[in-house]
Amino acid sequence: MKTRTFSLRRARHEDASSIITAHRRSIREICSQDYTPEQIEAWAGRNFQEDRWHKTMDRDFVWVVTDAEGIVRGFGHLQTPDLVQAEIAGLYLAPEVVGQGAGHQLVQLMIEECRKQGLQRIRLLATLTAKRFYQSCGFQTSADRSSIEMGGVKIDCLPMELTL
Repeated sequence: MKTRTFSLRRARHEDASSIITAHRRSIREICSQDYTPEQIEAWAGRNFQEDRWHKTMDRDFVWVVTDAEGIVRGFGHLQTPDLVQAEIAGLYLAPEVVGQGAGHQLVQLMIEECRKQGLQRIRLLATLTAKRFYQSCGFQTSADRSSIEMGGVKIDCLPMELTL
């Protein structure tokens, strides 16, 4: 594991552009090992919008990972739509913070939030790239591989869940 050079905090509206940049970098530079160039471009080339992130931050739980200079290098997005379960809607890290424990700490923050709310389980759709990471956090595959469509291109993913 690399030396820790990151911090975690709740996202603020002014982080939206940096979240989008970190998200795209994670897809293009990390997920590209498990997906085709066509899939990566459909996925990372979507029309991410800052105002949608503002609404997401107001409605859901979003944390950012910042490096030693305060630059946003990743994020975790947790949705709690009902009283039973939550969903990790996204957890993406730029290469600069991968392997430093930032992902595990983001998952721990999400688990703590779910426990505070008395939720029973957390679900997610894992990228092929992130499957082993989520397994190391205690998540188990809950169904066969599925896919979601982005820009007319199927992106393979794995439904996973963690019982709290």
